[in-house]
Amino acid sequence: MKKYQVVILGAGAGGLSSASRLLKSGIKDIAIIDHADQHAYQPAWPLVGSGEEKKTRTVKSMSRVIPKAIDHIQQRVTRIQPVERKVYLDNDDFIMYEYLVVALGIQLDFQEIEGLEATLGRNGVTTNYLYDYTDYTYELLKQTKAGNVIITKPKSVIKGGVAPENTLFTFDEFIRDQKDNKAHLIFKSGKDTLFPVEKYRRYMEKHLNNKHIEYQLNQELIKVDGDKKEATFKEWATGETYTLPFSMIVVTPPMSAPDVVKSSTLSDEQGWLDVNPFTLQHVRHQNVFGIGDCTNLPTIKMGAAVRKQMPVLVSNLLSQIKGKQLKAHYDGSTACPIATEYGQAFIAEFGYDMKPKESMPIDQGKTNPLLYQVKKRGIPLMYWNALLKGKA
Repeated sequence: MKKYQVVILGAGAGGLSSASRLLKSGIKDIAIIDHADQHAYQPAWPLVGSGEEKKTRTVKSMSRVIPKAIDHIQQRVTRIQPVERKVYLDNDDFIMYEYLVVALGIQLDFQEIEGLEATLGRNGVTTNYLYDYTDYTYELLKQTKAGNVIITKPKSVIKGGVAPENTLFTFDEFIRDQKDNKAHLIFKSGKDTLFPVEKYRRYMEKHLNNKHIEYQLNQELIKVDGDKKEATFKEWATGETYTLPFSMIVVTPPMSAPDVVKSSTLSDEQGWLDVNPFTLQHVRHQNVFGIGDCTNLPTIKMGAAVRKQMPVLVSNLLSQIKGKQLKAHYDGSTACPIATEYGQAFIAEFGYDMKPKESMPIDQGKTNPLLYQVKKRGIPLMYWNALLKGKA
């Protein structure tokens, strides 16, 4: 058993950036608990699946991104006991803390779609949400010359909230550029709107209609039969189900809070980490803070949101340690870069009020080659060299 002043659960963007910022602020006794040996920049994976990025460029070893002054405990978290200030590990050990930062990300629930796990990575069935399948996505894209190419998005909250749309638009251009390609692209979303911010919803609808991309809302993927190459959908409005044939299907699975959060007293009724939406402090435990996808913050779960949350969390955690009032506030700021084709993108940027909050001196809702380069090169550069080092 060891005890630390600050224990951080999860070495994703939220956990690493918070750790680095705390270290720079003078907190030396820090541990990060994460079983992984690699850290991935996951927003690039849809571009890998579209042939625009090499997946090896999206990962680095944990030893390269975790500051050497911070202990990396390479175990899975199995239980959190906030009253006792204990975190239990899968090696039957436990760690004690004075302050806890929960940054455990989100859980991919592939098992919620009948038949999916048995055929994933085969029979034209793939996903861009797992590193091992992104190359398969691109291979399928190159091979598929006819039939339905289906891109799905679930009704549930997801991380990388516009990853399916990035896949959809770049696939459309790839297919159009091949004169002999007769594949038919279809977007099936379980959501009831294309985008929660009206300005960007209109732009999204305009691009879909101008490109003649077939799309339907309130359509949830519930079953995949890889051998028959059939996908079954449920229409939320009527409850009816129907089956579509496919040559290729790119699945975004339903997602939820990590089980270890759901099963703890730190969760809300839906299982998410229950934090104050402005201070990021837990609503019942003052020595616990949360960041990123595992929280119940009412904004789209994106890396850009973590970038805005991290300085607020660190400032308020330091204030809590010093017994001072928590003055830093997060306003829900996030950003969603959407590639509408190779070399063109727009960036939706907004806060809790779901109104545009753009930070660049151009209309970010209109496609622009500059915004594509920001998405493809600028944001990853900032991510590795600034955000993870606590500078963003």
